[in-house]
Amino acid sequence: MKKLIVLFGLFLFVNPILSQTKTAVIDESFSSFLKKFTSDKSFHLSRINFPLTVKLNNDDFELINYIIVKNDYVPIQLNDKGSSYQHQNNPKNNTYIIKRRGVDNGIFVDYIFTKRKGLWYLKTWIDEST
Repeated sequence: MKKLIVLFGLFLFVNPILSQTKTAVIDESFSSFLKKFTSDKSFHLSRINFPLTVKLNNDDFELINYIIVKNDYVPIQLNDKGSSYQHQNNPKNNTYIIKRRGVDNGIFVDYIFTKRKGLWYLKTWIDEST
């Protein structure tokens, strides 16, 4: 009977600790995610579900869906000095969009991130660059 009481007491002690850990993950902020996403390649790759479908301009400047598999993926750079960045947060549908606009260089890309189960992921991007 003592063993049962000890096990029950241990469960009551450990359960709140595990609950706090889960809560911390659920509340991941976009800024902390983005900092790690831009600096840690393995983290970057872990936050993309492959194959990734993106929209890119073809030679006729028509947006076409392209599928990128993990082996062909080149990590995106979100800290280019030749571009300006606008951020658009839509908490209603757990979406965050980073709008990358080139400075006199034709860059025009929207990177779309979504939050699933409390974690941010790169969902897709739309590249209308010229």
